Amino acid sequence: MTGPAERALSPGVPFATSSFEVTWPEVPLPPVAPYGPGAWLLLTDEHPAALGRAVALALALAAAGDDALSLPRDDLDELPGFLAERPVRGVVFFTGSPYAYHDPEAAQELLLSVLSVVARLGFGVRFHLVTQAGGEPGLAFLRGLVRVLAVERPQLRASLVDFDARSDVDVLVRELRSDAPDDEVRWRHDVRYAARLARVPFAVEVAAGPGAYVVTGDLGLATARWLTGAGATRIVLCGPHNAGPYDAGSPDVLVVPGDIAEPGVAERLVAAATADGLPLRGIVHTAGVLTDDPSAAWRHGVLGARRLHEATADTPPDWWLLGTSATALAGAPGETARATADAWLEAFAAWRRTRGLPATIVQLGTTRLPDLPRPYFSTL
Repeated sequence: MTGPAERALSPGVPFATSSFEVTWPEVPLPPVAPYGPGAWLLLTDEHPAALGRAVALALALAAAGDDALSLPRDDLDELPGFLAERPVRGVVFFTGSPYAYHDPEAAQELLLSVLSVVARLGFGVRFHLVTQAGGEPGLAFLRGLVRVLAVERPQLRASLVDFDARSDVDVLVRELRSDAPDDEVRWRHDVRYAARLARVPFAVEVAAGPGAYVVTGDLGLATARWLTGAGATRIVLCGPHNAGPYDAGSPDVLVVPGDIAEPGVAERLVAAATADGLPLRGIVHTAGVLTDDPSAAWRHGVLGARRLHEATADTPPDWWLLGTSATALAGAPGETARATADAWLEAFAAWRRTRGLPATIVQLGTTRLPDLPRPYFSTL
């Protein structure tokens, strides 16, 4: 095994890969240029919370002198003709309550709904996603879609605007009417923050030693060798694809067959690791990172992570490394599934940390930054 993945697992610099992360500096809105009355098309996922926010925005836009138009979800096939007949300043898609997308399957359904809208948008219209995510991975993953659209369909100037419950709807009116170039924005207590990609220290260090470890994904064998060198007592790998030769004198290495995304498999992994009272020291979950099938990033990566989270509710490990690619950071054409899955996992790691549970994200592979004149890249 060669390349960045092997270096990420090498002794001395374990899991050192990416030197970038997303930061959120305060970025005030630019002055709004005066213009005549305009029109906006408001769409929703038809969740009650989304419908309520759309109505509130329509009233606020009307107070500002603009019109708000709507199109039922069942009439999306009419969207291209609708836009051709009624020029609008932008299309705004509202998502519902974050709790509606707590399960990965529901988040995937939302992604398909948003993609169905994007597929029907032509040139000359800006696309805005509006969320009230509250840190929920089932909505925060949409930033991965915005990153891909910035590369794949830059003419859309797609943006993701997330606001908290304490921010007034008027801030959204100001955001939309400003036509600011930022494509990832957060409003917190009526203060505006915008995403910026920044360089950070290179390595992520974890403490390995005696104890049990659960390892999933394409880097299972390489990870097992690293843990062996660190003195692991037991290593439990998921799936027959991780079966392979080990050095003489290696620790107790077990392979639990099955698909990590299927119910019960994660529980069997944890039970095998902690048999005889051995403490669970760490989890390495990289399912779907190196596969050529992007959809595996959602099934094995996202759903698998959720299964492991549930399976370790009573026996949390000392640390948990979640391996992703770098597509959620920089975007890549044709990588919507992978980028959104990676963004889900990054938000999931943050979500766990807010609950006092360990989780660290590692971007495996070389980050290729696109040459785009976007503020997102301005701090590099």
